[in-house]
Amino acid sequence: MPIINTITPKPYKLGALPAVRPAALKDLDVYATGKLPTPPAKVTVPKAKYPIDCNDVEGDCTIAAIPHLKEAWHAKYNLQYTPPTELEIKTEYRKLSGGEDTGLVEADVLKTWQTEGLFGSKLIAYAPVQPTNILGIHQAVAFYDGAYLGIECPASAQEQFANGEPWTYTGSEVEGGHCIVALGFTQNGLLCATWGGIAEVTYGFCAHYLTEVWCLISGILVAQKKDSLGIDIASLKADLANV
Repeated sequence: MPIINTITPKPYKLGALPAVRPAALKDLDVYATGKLPTPPAKVTVPKAKYPIDCNDVEGDCTIAAIPHLKEAWHAKYNLQYTPPTELEIKTEYRKLSGGEDTGLVEADVLKTWQTEGLFGSKLIAYAPVQPTNILGIHQAVAFYDGAYLGIECPASAQEQFANGEPWTYTGSEVEGGHCIVALGFTQNGLLCATWGGIAEVTYGFCAHYLTEVWCLISGILVAQKKDSLGIDIASLKADLANV
């Protein structure tokens, strides 16, 4: 008799390669022009659409995260935004991955975004935050409109997401790397865009699985805050030139 496969395929894909920390970059708080202020107790996610952007069929999470961030930034400041199509997202992903569905290094994606541009815009700058520094992550979300995260993704995350449950630590097996973007937070966890929705990623989960955090300085943010960013952009950009 033929063997029948009774395993249900996972509805989501992964695609963040192991974290790389460029030696030229210092942590975000080192570039601060003074002590960064205390963030609020919670930050809500801007009301916008956060589609799956091919991440059910392609391991393009590192690229799909970019329109998610741009959706949030434009919504927060009431700016008009036309998102890229799924074909445009897949094309950009395959271009950067050498034509294969291999995943990408987050630091490489950010370098491309800052130097060459992605989906019609360039990042002004970006800086790492220690994954264990929850205060720093909250500051990145509250004052710089979000954080680009890398996690080691366990099987439980997909199951909990499909059930509409918070991501908690269960000890389940890690299936690969995944990129998510923190757009808000509560006392219980980070609120992250991923797989066509928003996941509540608890701090216990972060303690076990968060591998990298990037604070992003967008052109929209600079236009809105001008000289009140609290970051020495010139020094940060000088270090980025050596990445």
